Amino acid sequence: MISEQNFKRLLNVIPHNQTYHSPVKGLVIHHSDLPFQYENVIQEPSICIVIKGAREVKLGAQCYLFDNRHFMFCPVNVPMSGKITKATPAEPFVVMSMKIDLQTVNKILLEQTALFANVPQNSTAFGRWHLDSKLENAFERLLLLHENPNDIDFLAPLIQQEIYYRLLTGEQSDKLKQMVSFDSNTQKIAKATQYLQTHFRETVQVNTLAKLCGMSLSGFHDHFKKHTTLSPLQYQKSLRLMEAKRLICQENLPVSTAAFQVGYESPSQFSREFKRYFGNAPSEK
Repeated sequence: MISEQNFKRLLNVIPHNQTYHSPVKGLVIHHSDLPFQYENVIQEPSICIVIKGAREVKLGAQCYLFDNRHFMFCPVNVPMSGKITKATPAEPFVVMSMKIDLQTVNKILLEQTALFANVPQNSTAFGRWHLDSKLENAFERLLLLHENPNDIDFLAPLIQQEIYYRLLTGEQSDKLKQMVSFDSNTQKIAKATQYLQTHFRETVQVNTLAKLCGMSLSGFHDHFKKHTTLSPLQYQKSLRLMEAKRLICQENLPVSTAAFQVGYESPSQFSREFKRYFGNAPSEK
């Protein structure tokens, strides 16, 4: 994504071995010079680009490999995990994530009305997309603003508008348009994911979610999986297990207590599903 010379410039101005919340609106940069795994992550609607290195992203049973030639586009909140297998002080892993600003996208579409024509509803939403040179150049300029922090307030919004314009005129444009299209399938599924995040401890009927979205049961199932790669019940299970692991590892709750708090009635079922999801028993943390 970025030339070696400019990558070295970026390394000089960002913190190392931590997650850096940039003064650029919605931008987060993570640097690591050691391999690592990550779990318990809810990826918000965003564009994610590996600046250096590569990472595996797991959503449900699907596994994707991202390097600096592709970017990840998430139109709705998705629970995910992953790992970085190669990172050293000489060749660190660096990734950026920019939260999608729907107000800016709407502003561009209001000014460029021709871009909003013929928005299809049936394409797969989550995507691994080629990073073309124009988009790459805009992100590179956005990142290098960190060399001159006084320029960020004025220049960052202009570059971000350019980025959204490039996305709206690129191969993934339909996905971004659906996010702001009134009553689109993307907006409906986003509503369902938000409901599940709030009510994941409860027994939620899929019929209830379909009615909430104003969709048929079969249509809801189909679109939910296209947008998240998971079924609604798999999505809820992921949320439960991620929260249970946090309670066990960070708050030191007993396994049975954590299982009960996230909605499991059977500790043995919880242990089986926890091990299947994370690869180890909850007692092993």
